[in-house]
Amino acid sequence: MRKLVAGLFVGASMLVAAPAQAAPVRPADPGFAGQWGLTQTRVDEAWSSTRGSSRVVVAVVDTGVSPLPELAGRLLPGKDFVNHDNNASDDNGHGTMAATVIAAAGNNRIGIAGVCWYCRILPVKVLNAKGGGSYTDIALGIRYAADRGAAVISLSLGGSDDSPLLRDAVGYAESRGALIVAAAGNRGVSTAHYPAAIPSVLAVGGVTPSGSRYDWSNHGSWVDVTAPGCNSAQGPTGLIGQYCGTSSATPFVAGVAGLLAATHPTPSAAQIRAALVASRMTRSGRIDVPSALRALPIDGDVTRPAVAFGPVGTLVRGRVTITAAAADQHGVSRVQLYAGGRLVATDTTAPYSFAWQSAPNTATVPLELRAYDRRGNLTVVRRHVRADNTGPVVRLAKAGRTLTVRATDPAGVARLELVVNGRITVRKAGASGRFVVPAKARRVVVRAYDRAGNLRVVNGKLGG
Repeated sequence: MRKLVAGLFVGASMLVAAPAQAAPVRPADPGFAGQWGLTQTRVDEAWSSTRGSSRVVVAVVDTGVSPLPELAGRLLPGKDFVNHDNNASDDNGHGTMAATVIAAAGNNRIGIAGVCWYCRILPVKVLNAKGGGSYTDIALGIRYAADRGAAVISLSLGGSDDSPLLRDAVGYAESRGALIVAAAGNRGVSTAHYPAAIPSVLAVGGVTPSGSRYDWSNHGSWVDVTAPGCNSAQGPTGLIGQYCGTSSATPFVAGVAGLLAATHPTPSAAQIRAALVASRMTRSGRIDVPSALRALPIDGDVTRPAVAFGPVGTLVRGRVTITAAAADQHGVSRVQLYAGGRLVATDTTAPYSFAWQSAPNTATVPLELRAYDRRGNLTVVRRHVRADNTGPVVRLAKAGRTLTVRATDPAGVARLELVVNGRITVRKAGASGRFVVPAKARRVVVRAYDRAGNLRVVNGKLGG
């Protein structure tokens, strides 16, 4: 059977030192700052509604995958078709890097953040320590992955020749419900590369941070989508480095496919493929993850959106800005704010923000957010705030040139000020105080501020 040089395209196997942004999710992984692809394709926004699921298995058909803390508990037993045993560990590094692009644990304060945090990885070794392999082993690996329930099969490998053997394996995997994602190759040509060029396979090219095609990425009408071509990844030792090539863009797309597969109702491989193709945002074909989520069918969706109030104090006054965060696997259609049972406003685009005039209320007011997804599923969250739009009550007692001031307010009094001839001469924290008024004072007022910021002004000039 014909041999091929698989996966390890120019630059694809280099592991070099790398520097360790919906409402976007900002995971605490130290390597996230260097993962420009996650923000470019808006994976970070999609994380607000889905981060994958353990029921989704992504097969990495490659040089094997070595155990890493980033994959702990989610690396399944696999198969080695090169050495004909069940030890699918990685003796090259290529497959482990692909696996961490797909599924490195997110927000765990170590390493990097993969695309699909909760997806499980099925390691299938079909390439040897030098990155070479046969169509026979690759076909066997594809069939093996399909038989073990892989929803997505990631192939960062390929050759220049078509093969009935590969086509049969791809067809078999698709009949078992798997989506095949494969690298377009790194020769910078439009010549077809296999198995990516098999029509039903999702062929992936690589793009730069600006969204343009990398010169080394193969291209042509047979390339279905593109994705970030350089991604932070971890090799078998755990070292973080830049992993470049369509070998890197492919597991990125496979991870996104895993996110889509984790939604409800569970989409078919054909629906995931169609959604990814429909999400292309630039002439270079770069995927956009929130757009792909919205492109999935919504019939049968019973999952309600998530919604939460943004920062707002328990004590408010006057015109108040109320913000909200909302997310849904298929997209939020609108968010509404109610105050005291009355509709204040509706916002249909993120970031969600509402202007509420709390005056003239001085009372506890129930606020309510209602979020609707595209299917019409509704989530309601409530909270109460104290609207205070009335200044403190102020009482004065005069004795000679001394003013004794006492102020009261349900929200509490923040401070008192003595203003003489238009200038503040004394400022005291709290609700009471004594002030000595200068003998030549022409105009004297006392100001009292409550904790909401309301002001009461009282004439404090002494007689005689």
